[in-house]
Amino acid sequence: MLACKLQYPRMDSVVEADLKQLKLILSIFHRYDRAIDATQMYQELAERLREELDYEREARNMALYGHMLADEPGIHVPVPRPELSTRRLLCMNWLDGSRLLSVADRPLEDRNKVAYNMFRAWYVPFYYYGVIHGDPHLGNYTVRDDNTINLLDFGCIRIFPPGFVQGVIDLYRALRDDDHDLAVKAYETWGFVDLDKQTIEVLNMWAGFIYAPLMENRTRNISDTNSGAYGAATAAKVHKELRRIGGVRPPREFVLMDRAAIGLGSVFMHLRAEMNWFQMFHELIDAFDGDRLATRQAEALAATGLTPAEAAA
Repeated sequence: MLACKLQYPRMDSVVEADLKQLKLILSIFHRYDRAIDATQMYQELAERLREELDYEREARNMALYGHMLADEPGIHVPVPRPELSTRRLLCMNWLDGSRLLSVADRPLEDRNKVAYNMFRAWYVPFYYYGVIHGDPHLGNYTVRDDNTINLLDFGCIRIFPPGFVQGVIDLYRALRDDDHDLAVKAYETWGFVDLDKQTIEVLNMWAGFIYAPLMENRTRNISDTNSGAYGAATAAKVHKELRRIGGVRPPREFVLMDRAAIGLGSVFMHLRAEMNWFQMFHELIDAFDGDRLATRQAEALAATGLTPAEAAA
């Protein structure tokens, strides 16, 4: 049984028109509020949206995820059918499953299993291969009766160099150990520039919110510190402080990482999962080695047909 995605005619023109309007809106907004310069963020979103129109590339992304998650029994990835696909038609095998929120009323053990599989689906590729799925909304996965998950839609994928992944880990350690110098190094690795002490302090407010569930070695609900109300309050405080110090220009690499963290946090809150997020995170990072990641990444790209140019985009 097959599943297919068919792109509407002239969809590329629609996307380009939307991007022009978005660019105009962002420029007008920046005139009134200089807390965040979205120039590089716009560039990142524009490139990722254009890539989502290329179903041949999405088929290669799908094959890449099948390769990276082949040893994860709790995660299923569809297999593309390139002989039936084109740049605007993508065919793959069908995966049975129910919508994610159908799990919300199941016993805690079931919800925790789904949450664990979701965590592995996003972060095994990132910490082992430097690849992230940048669109973690509720429609991009389904759940099977055995609490394993189907990961869907591979149009929005970002491939990072090993040094960037190291920077993500360094920022966690900097927050944990209150290490200012390591935080500066981490933010610079992410692509932030012109950092001073005040900017670092403000950025650490937001990073502290994102990393909070990973800081304590105990079983907990992610909403203990990452509730929607607390997140909104934190965002408002960060925005106010950024305006006070003259604003910041987030690097393009920041966009999908932040989107994935917020999106997954929302999923875990919907599931009301109670997990030891600290242990799950350390299972992935404790043996991190940038050279090994580079080797794995190169082998995975070669095996699935993604070119170095696509990986560097």
